Amino acid sequence: MATCTIPAIPNKDVSGDNLYAPRICNQSFINWAWSAHGFSKKYWDDGFGYDAVCNNTLPLCRTLSGIWLLNYSADDYWNEQWSNNILHWGRRYVRNQIDDLRAKCGDGTAIATAFSGFLGIGRRVELYLGFFYSSNVPARAETLIHEARHMGGKSHNANFPSGSAFGAGRSGADSSWGYNGAWMYGALYLWWFYADGRRTTAALRQSARQRANFVIDNAFATHPGFTIS
Repeated sequence: MATCTIPAIPNKDVSGDNLYAPRICNQSFINWAWSAHGFSKKYWDDGFGYDAVCNNTLPLCRTLSGIWLLNYSADDYWNEQWSNNILHWGRRYVRNQIDDLRAKCGDGTAIATAFSGFLGIGRRVELYLGFFYSSNVPARAETLIHEARHMGGKSHNANFPSGSAFGAGRSGADSSWGYNGAWMYGALYLWWFYADGRRTTAALRQSARQRANFVIDNAFATHPGFTIS
């Protein structure tokens, strides 16, 4: 890349990139996802993958893999009714909330950041190196859900609890599961992906359960009182 350095690439079988990258390498899907999720060439060229969309080492392909999973993991994925579980409507929620999706290097601490424009116009999400390389494909879908929830009006409203892996006492937690915030939405998506995700592998579903439990145990000021077994 021109301004940031790609870290060591995790095992792409384990991360799911070898499974999902061939699925996104379809011009019809790329065209649809590009428009529906607010991509712009100026934020995805210069080494981020615009000229090599099918290269699953580069950020664009790895982002589109997360979008593919977000859109096609329900059995009847075309059914986006709000009355269904989040595997169905999560994709719709992300499209509705995020207008502008950008790739950035970041400072090495954040995975992604949501920015809400004036009167809700120009709502953008910046994705950083941690999103592209420190998380697997299900976790990238989780991040999109998480950031979309911020765009939906839910900021973090509490500090991380004692013993939290995110840093006890730091801001950035949600007060409770019932707050219906970004951490809850992300964990809920992973929970459903583990329980009923389709067109994936058993290993990736298990990784979603592990990530969801990590969020449940570390991201709420008041523990929800359950874990996913």
